[in-house]
Amino acid sequence: MLLLIDLGRYGEALSEALGVVASPTGIALVVGGTLLGITVGSIPGLGGPVALSLLIPITFEMDAQFAFIILAATLGGVNMGGSITAILLNTPGTAPNAATTFDGFPMAQQGRGAEAIAASAISSGAGALVGIALFAALLPVLTPLALAFWSPEYFWLALVGIATIAVASRGSVLDDLIAGGLGILLTFHGVSTVTGGVRYTAGTQYLQSGVPLVPAIIGLFAVAQMIELFLTQSTVAGGESPAGKRMDGIRATMTHWRVLAVSSIVGWVVGVVPGVGGTVANFVAYLQAKERSSEPERFGEGEVAGVIASEAANDAKDGGSLAPTLALGIPGSASTAVLLSAFLLHGLTPGPLLIAENLEVVFVVLLALVSSNLLTSGIGLFGSGAFVQVTRVPATVLVPAVLSLAVVGAFAVRGRFGDVSLMAGFGLLGFVMWRLEISRVALIIGLVLGGLVEENFQRTLQLAGGDYGVFLSRPLSLALVVTLLLVLAIPVTRWARPTDG
Repeated sequence: MLLLIDLGRYGEALSEALGVVASPTGIALVVGGTLLGITVGSIPGLGGPVALSLLIPITFEMDAQFAFIILAATLGGVNMGGSITAILLNTPGTAPNAATTFDGFPMAQQGRGAEAIAASAISSGAGALVGIALFAALLPVLTPLALAFWSPEYFWLALVGIATIAVASRGSVLDDLIAGGLGILLTFHGVSTVTGGVRYTAGTQYLQSGVPLVPAIIGLFAVAQMIELFLTQSTVAGGESPAGKRMDGIRATMTHWRVLAVSSIVGWVVGVVPGVGGTVANFVAYLQAKERSSEPERFGEGEVAGVIASEAANDAKDGGSLAPTLALGIPGSASTAVLLSAFLLHGLTPGPLLIAENLEVVFVVLLALVSSNLLTSGIGLFGSGAFVQVTRVPATVLVPAVLSLAVVGAFAVRGRFGDVSLMAGFGLLGFVMWRLEISRVALIIGLVLGGLVEENFQRTLQLAGGDYGVFLSRPLSLALVVTLLLVLAIPVTRWARPTDG
């Protein structure tokens, strides 16, 4: 493959981008975008796509480089905001923060919320640096990597993601796989992206656009958790003191540096795959950290390594998802899809020409993202003591406040009251699943990836003339099938693993 970049231009483009980001205006935009991202990310169900969508109209009249500073900085802040609510309220701000709840929330219940937030802040900042560094270093060779995936690979990769989440969860693997399957079934409502036919709408216009993701996420997590708190009339931390030390989180991150490094690389690699990485990356990283641990039984009970793994991968995946977005013009995630539209609105077409002719804009995005993640790490560290006080707020105060934000979040995206009713229904379902220890995350990921599964299954068969053998005809497809089988075999190896004593 021909290099898309004149390596001699790296220094010049980097210097120009650094001058723009380090200017007074650039610094102000980084700070403003980061704070906006943290705020929006902490509201259940909103996240990166909503934050960027709100900003795009504001950037119309801005210089392109300054516009992408605030957009990238906002994207960097969203992850931190989502992790705070995931840890303190068992409510991920966005789906990619969901794995953080597995150990972050038990830590908050044990009075170790400040430790969990500090570990999240350090690992997310470090993960972002690793992801962006890998993107910058491997930019010339990313195109063939992204192009290696065709429809059969996307189909298998989505199934690997759902299986990974089911295996990584605490409950029954079979129950969680069923929950993931239910999520896929819910994506069949509405207009088919392949045939254009309308299915399973119960005669209503509301379901023609399918089951909306945001109300489902808010209901399954935020509403369900508030129902639990209301019924028990307790605080998140119960009788535990919330004075967990942030230094414990910093030391734990340094102690688990191997988990941090491996999870960052895993997050970046999975993030490169368009449309899948942002959802699956942190679960894959969490699972590998759990399986590599000498005490895997501690995961799900408040193991700080679980927070480190999921948050490092979650931020490293942004550097990965930028690769297909900027190098190929193929959005790597929902957030980068909105970012892609911003490039087009500013007269820039992502792809080889962007990298060859506007490399300084690429570096502006990378530097703004780095700056934002460093700032969010500082905010997470120094603000952890204040954030963690949420775990001591009585249910009579916390429940109405969170439910109010939930209603706003469910209604704001599409402006439809039906979404608020749907949120309430998913809230009841989420509460039942919580009590039965069935993974709500598996259902959500099935809902996220179901369209990818169906679309690529049908497209593959259409291209192959109905020959099912095409799903196993390519080496990469076979590798993913083997990966799927290995993931599903993990519960068997756990059962067969000898125990001490």
